[in-house]
Amino acid sequence: MRRVRSTCKKWNTLSRSRSFKKKHLGVQAKLATKEKEFMVVTMIDYKVDLMSVNFEGELLCMKRQGTLVTPDASDQIYVSQVIHCDGLLLCIMKDNPRVLAFNPYCGQPRWFPPTTDNSPYINAYSYALGYNNSSSSIAKSYRILSFAMVDYAEPKVVELKIYDFNSSSSWRVLDFTPDWFIYSYSHGVALKGNTYWFAQPRNSETPPSQGGDPCFLLCFDFTSEAFGPRLPLPFMWGAEDTVSLSNARDDQLAVLFQRVDTLQIEIWVTTKVEPNTVSWGTKLFLSADMRTLTAPIQFMFSYCGPTFFIDEDKKVAVIFDKSKDLRRRRNTPYIIGEDGSSLKEVDLGESPNKDLEPLVCPYVPSSVLLK
Repeated sequence: MRRVRSTCKKWNTLSRSRSFKKKHLGVQAKLATKEKEFMVVTMIDYKVDLMSVNFEGELLCMKRQGTLVTPDASDQIYVSQVIHCDGLLLCIMKDNPRVLAFNPYCGQPRWFPPTTDNSPYINAYSYALGYNNSSSSIAKSYRILSFAMVDYAEPKVVELKIYDFNSSSSWRVLDFTPDWFIYSYSHGVALKGNTYWFAQPRNSETPPSQGGDPCFLLCFDFTSEAFGPRLPLPFMWGAEDTVSLSNARDDQLAVLFQRVDTLQIEIWVTTKVEPNTVSWGTKLFLSADMRTLTAPIQFMFSYCGPTFFIDEDKKVAVIFDKSKDLRRRRNTPYIIGEDGSSLKEVDLGESPNKDLEPLVCPYVPSSVLLK
């Protein structure tokens, strides 16, 4: 779209019209369906890319469609967090306290003030993007949630703030004291305007696998601006197990679970999910024994929760993590087949920071305009 706009003034004006964007996205969707490809957003070494993905046989083919740059295309933008919702991306800057929201297809950025100034716990803040789902609302009202939960501080830090795109000139503090905990590295997933996380009982010393309170799914409802009840998961989590969430079929959730004792991977997909209720399929989407697939290396995905996406037509899962050698220096998507008996790796290059996990999330373009 940026190349189109630079052609001439007429194309620049036309390409920014809402009708043109809708038509363009419709054509793109038809082409993607024909080619059996879809879009994902990746964040690798603080750089954000929009990628098209398809499978040629059992091979993963990823093609860069665009890279996040400043509005005047003069410089690369580096981010520490990226969140997708309804075709919009929310980016938390790596070396800048401001927050950026934009539509990659419309090239329309909007900057927001920082949520906090000079906080010693700035790295503990997580973000979510959603919108008002009220049936009485004519247009979607987009909102940003910022929260920090720091158990190692004294006194303990619990802070929630919200920013309304339509009415706010500053962040509003939400008065809330949770009896659960969400780690800052836990990746929330936006679905139908709300955001879901994997959460744990607060201050519980006994893991669920040993009889403690079970861990659960938790939703923040952007319409009521409140967290919903604890929602059940289809497995029993242990303290060192790996859990991660992703989208499935645009309106469902997928959850990846790896057991630390057996290294077995399970991926489950919901059949129904709402802020107050969830139900899971009776059959696993995918199951794989990583001890067999990565032998002789006994490979465990990152405890931070590797990000992933699934292709329900091909019955495969693509999991982004570091390489399984001891140095963990290379960014690597792992492709696990339907029956869990095959594993392929794609090398995306060496990373200067072995502790910075690569991120991927499914992306569905839209013509949403930011005010």
